Amino acid sequence: RLSMLDLIEDGSTWDEVVHLAKKIEEAGATIINTGIGWHEARVPTIVTSVPRAAFTGVTARLKGEVSIPLVTTNRINMPDVAE
Repeated sequence: RLSMLDLIEDGSTWDEVVHLAKKIEEAGATIINTGIGWHEARVPTIVTSVPRAAFTGVTARLKGEVSIPLVTTNRINMPDVAE
């Protein structure tokens, strides 16, 4: 699992996330499960006040950087939203 947005002070930069994703792919991974936020973060990511699929754009942005499939997370509550 790769954190896309840490949502905490001194969290990973976008360049670091891309670098890690490429290293994961180079190491032989065939899929990356992405994550958003940490338990310590004060930004809500899974509560019902967060719109469904609110963070999918972050994972979509990484699609252009690696060739393996990515799984997005957080507020994917229905199968039609998952697609």
